[in-house]
Amino acid sequence: MRIPLLLAALCYALAAPAQNLLYRSYGDFAEHRGQPVGGPIDVEPHWGRFVVVYVQDGRRQRIPARKLWGFMNQGAFYRIEREAGLPVRLMAQGAIAYWENGLAHLRMQRDSTEAATIEFGHAAYLSRDLQGNIVPASFPADDAKSASAKFKAAWPVYHDLLERIGNGGDMDRMRQLVVEYEVAVEEGRAPGP
Repeated sequence: MRIPLLLAALCYALAAPAQNLLYRSYGDFAEHRGQPVGGPIDVEPHWGRFVVVYVQDGRRQRIPARKLWGFMNQGAFYRIEREAGLPVRLMAQGAIAYWENGLAHLRMQRDSTEAATIEFGHAAYLSRDLQGNIVPASFPADDAKSASAKFKAAWPVYHDLLERIGNGGDMDRMRQLVVEYEVAVEEGRAPGP
């Protein structure tokens, strides 16, 4: 009786998806070809850039964040936004993808806390989908040159949502606006992409 239970437990452990994976490209992510790592993933500043830190074969490894597309850490999905090379954590995906500051979320995961300060980057980000360009969720009316302004001009379907987000100062309000937009698209009250 013990041997079948042991074999079943072993098979389950081998079949269970890894919780900590590195993705070099969107293709790797879409085809579930992430590189498993042993233990939690972290991102640290190093000589003016950010490096992803993980354990591989019992040794601490470092790789420049800009060389990765994204990663999975303890079941949470992160991407590397290209402007500053910072990780951002996916919080909602639907008619628009909503991301939050990944460094703060990594710290919350590591320290088992519900809040963390933002030392680098922006509080929130948006993209059209998982593989699209990620931009800061800050859309001031007088901005015409930033990556956020270009996103707003390229995707007029999001105009009302982005106008309501404005400068993006209140994260609770921003989260609520994104949820309301997703519901409105699902119910047919707002145009989707």
